[in-house]
Amino acid sequence: MHRILGALALAVALVVALPGIALASDDPFFDDQWNLSAIGAEAAWSRGRGAGTVIAIVDTGVDLGHEDLKPKLLPGRSFIAPGASPQDANGHGTHVAGIAAASTGNGLGVAGVAPDAMILPVQVLGSRGVGNVAAVADGIRYAADNGADVINLSFGEVSTDVDLAPDFIDAIRYAWAKGAIPVVASGNSFVRASGFTTEPAIVVTATTRSDTRPDYASGVGSAQWALAAPGGDGSPGTRCEIESGVVSTYKDDEYACLVGTSMAAPHVAGAAAVLKGLGMSQQQVVDQLLATADDVGAPGNDTTFGSGRLNLARAVQAAAPPPAAPFEPPPTTTTKAPAVIVAAPAPTTTEPPTTTTTEPATTTTGTTPSTISLPPTTAVPLEPPDGQAVALLPDDAGSRTARYVLAVPAALLASAVGTGSWRLRGQLAADRSAVAPR
Repeated sequence: MHRILGALALAVALVVALPGIALASDDPFFDDQWNLSAIGAEAAWSRGRGAGTVIAIVDTGVDLGHEDLKPKLLPGRSFIAPGASPQDANGHGTHVAGIAAASTGNGLGVAGVAPDAMILPVQVLGSRGVGNVAAVADGIRYAADNGADVINLSFGEVSTDVDLAPDFIDAIRYAWAKGAIPVVASGNSFVRASGFTTEPAIVVTATTRSDTRPDYASGVGSAQWALAAPGGDGSPGTRCEIESGVVSTYKDDEYACLVGTSMAAPHVAGAAAVLKGLGMSQQQVVDQLLATADDVGAPGNDTTFGSGRLNLARAVQAAAPPPAAPFEPPPTTTTKAPAVIVAAPAPTTTEPPTTTTTEPATTTTGTTPSTISLPPTTAVPLEPPDGQAVALLPDDAGSRTARYVLAVPAALLASAVGTGSWRLRGQLAADRSAVAPR
């Protein structure tokens, strides 16, 4: 008996020690996170977990007291209520943050794609999930100026009529120039594909469990950098899809299942943080994610899925550092005398020296996020004058449904919004018992 137990202990020790093998997370909902299995997250964790990186969640804020997020939160900022904390009063930003980087292996809640990354909460959308272009642009710039390696934008496009808002695109270009990697949801517009083309951002659409495009998801269009990632099915009667945290005070629980391209984007944001944590450069991260994606849909790069569905396990494997170069003895020494460099004498002049007047230094403010002026009577205008960004819109009637994440012109908003899945933990046991095991 002792020999059997000893052999088992040795086998466990060997499994733990083997490179490329990660033990399963002990988080209660980990077994339900099919999305992490789909991208190979657990296999990737033995090589990289995003340590030393910062993911900015530019959204409705983050629940600052959430059990799965609190230890990872950096001081952030609200552009909805200046001077206030970026406390999420909606749930959308918290859900997105958990997908990207929830604490993992802590025996609580869910696991995140980049478990060791830190989270910078930036609130640009209010409690109803509505904001305006000025707040969004300022939030992106703030994140770039405050150390974000990756900036997650889970509200698709910020549009004015049919064009991307210039302020939004300028902010994305600014973030890239500062070294951050913007990751943008393609949107659930039901209307058109993403309008991105050459902008420096990874545009992300959603996939189902079977790597097909869900009906709600916009394609990636002609975006130069585009991927797909798990976002869930969303069809009526489907089981729990993408599970993560929400604001506990909103629905009497801290976890919920949602679907949408909003849920797909933070998978890619977390993956980018993992690669960045391995020492890859900004452009190397983007190139690696695109090159290692699983080709789904039409062969090759296409306007629906871009380069394919995210495969973090393959991306990390390919990013492994090369083996150390073999030792080479130092070159043989020679008796050749070292060269002597003599500085040329400074030219002489008979003219009197010129007196230089030093002007005081000019302080530039180009890197400081611009301030915004909000109407004095409300923090979030219901009809922003210059386009709008729309995230999760809670159902006030309490039917436990949630609207998909959208960013569409105001004139199309009413017809474009769809209904998603919002099933809380209390309902999950009944939901899961009604379906066949995976």
